[in-house]
Amino acid sequence: MKRFFALCILLPSLGSVAVHHTAAAQTMLDNSAQKASPFVKETLKSLTTRFPSAHPKFRKLSVHTNSDKKQVVCGQVSLSENKAPAEDSFLSFGASEDSEQPVVYEARPIPSTLDSREANQWINHGADLEELEELGCVPEGSYRQYGDSLNKVLQEHKINTTR
Repeated sequence: MKRFFALCILLPSLGSVAVHHTAAAQTMLDNSAQKASPFVKETLKSLTTRFPSAHPKFRKLSVHTNSDKKQVVCGQVSLSENKAPAEDSFLSFGASEDSEQPVVYEARPIPSTLDSREANQWINHGADLEELEELGCVPEGSYRQYGDSLNKVLQEHKINTTR
């Protein structure tokens, strides 16, 4: 009788947990996912679970194949709570069929002055942009432009500290 009572209490709670974890939905702000492949759907689902506190909104999805004949999906995601997110709230993302996680790049402007202790953080931040460029999700030369801007700020810091 005690086992039956315990099952009556546990089963409904287990069901609600399962529903909670599988109910993650994506919001498309344009019609770019009309004929999405299972790979694209899985990528969007992965991004939705990666940012569980936000309700991601996607747009500008595009799919192409890389030199290895693997599918690559590119697009933009916003983590804004607004129904109509601001243009600057969108982050570029990309994923390849042979990659584990989608790459998400937040385009943040490099500050005009930068402490040398923060340099590694900004270099690592640019690595995501480099990966998106390799995937074909951002224009070629984007990473070089980012690196040039970062080097300019670091050189300026070096000049100012040696004076």
